[in-house]
Amino acid sequence: MSQTYKKLILDYCAQRSIFVPVGFGRNTPSRYAVVRTDHQPPKLVATTWFKQEDVAYYFEHFLEPQVGAEVARTFPVLDFKEGRKLRFAGSTRLAEDGSLA
Repeated sequence: MSQTYKKLILDYCAQRSIFVPVGFGRNTPSRYAVVRTDHQPPKLVATTWFKQEDVAYYFEHFLEPQVGAEVARTFPVLDFKEGRKLRFAGSTRLAEDGSLA
């Protein structure tokens, strides 16, 4: 399954000109990935997560202090298992925001 997520993520990024950092894939890729849209071109975060709670923790403790809450909430969270986009809605929650297609 991990190779499947890696391939799905890399294919998604290649189709949309999203920069993939060198560190991506160093650990086993999981279903949730985050794209930083405050970079040009947009940049995939090298870490991926298995649980939504872990993604929310990343937003609260790493992204929001770096870029601010309003900017961080615009970064898409990609769920490669369910094929959907999510966004951080604050207070350890992710809200659905469309499909990956």
